[in-house]
Amino acid sequence: MPSRKLHATPARILTAAADHIERVGLYQGDHLWQPGRMGDTAPCTVLHAWERGVRSVRPRWSVRGEPWDIFQRALFDSLMVLSNHINGRPVSGVRWRKLRLTEDAYRRTLLWCWGDEPERTTAEAAAMIRTAAAQYPSGGGHSIPGCPTLKNMV
Repeated sequence: MPSRKLHATPARILTAAADHIERVGLYQGDHLWQPGRMGDTAPCTVLHAWERGVRSVRPRWSVRGEPWDIFQRALFDSLMVLSNHINGRPVSGVRWRKLRLTEDAYRRTLLWCWGDEPERTTAEAAAMIRTAAAQYPSGGGHSIPGCPTLKNMV
């Protein structure tokens, strides 16, 4: 019998990301993407680990409706929680507008840059992701848009 995926939540995404980076290790280097080297077993960036977490809870393509709405909210909220945690406070929209980036691109860049700091370790990366996951309630389905952690921070 095929396994049934649970509804996506930011905590599930981030926990899967931490599990992945602990398993494969932290990659640091000059190139954000190295085709053929970023997969199930190669060391990865924090950004790539987050993307692996996202894929772990993504509904099947054959599924329609509400699971995709829940997934989209969880995807965005997990990126917000993680990037705000890395930043130490909510990320200001002024920053990405000054750089002429989208919010999504700026937040993803924060993940990659944080992990690429000299002397950053796999253990630090996994712990940081787990701490961000713990900031978000994991119980129940993620069916209400918005990020409670962010609402409490502002």
